[in-house]
Amino acid sequence: MQRIASQITLLFLSLIPSIALSENSAPEDYLANKPLVLEVRYCECLATKTDGAPSDLLPSFLRESSLLKVSVSSKDNGFASSSELAIGYELKPVAGSPDQFQFNYAGNHTTSNGNSAGNGELLLVQGQWVNLFGSQHETQTGGSQHSNVAVRLAKPGGS
Repeated sequence: MQRIASQITLLFLSLIPSIALSENSAPEDYLANKPLVLEVRYCECLATKTDGAPSDLLPSFLRESSLLKVSVSSKDNGFASSSELAIGYELKPVAGSPDQFQFNYAGNHTTSNGNSAGNGELLLVQGQWVNLFGSQHETQTGGSQHSNVAVRLAKPGGS
């Protein structure tokens, strides 16, 4: 009986540190080793004006799009997904330019009209959005339906 009581006491005492730690942690506590955030926005909407630059995202796209955030380091590769988006990426710093990174990617965006996919290599400047890929479908009523995926690299907190 005494052995069972001491085992229960040990079990209870072993749980105290994990209970104490879990109350104090926040998602941001896990960013320590990866000081950058890859932000991926995707939407069944227009991202840029047809005559605009790929980094000039429309305010409506920023409002309406879904956001997927992934903590990354300056040299990193990985995969992130949601129910509508899957993206694999590789990030490498550009020598002599602390805010520029080579970004290789392959992604797939599932929409109500099918899939939109893209892959490539581009230069990311920290804090600037870049439209990665998208699609446009003509509707039966003569309108257009768009889907787009954009990305930026930021510091935690969004800059």
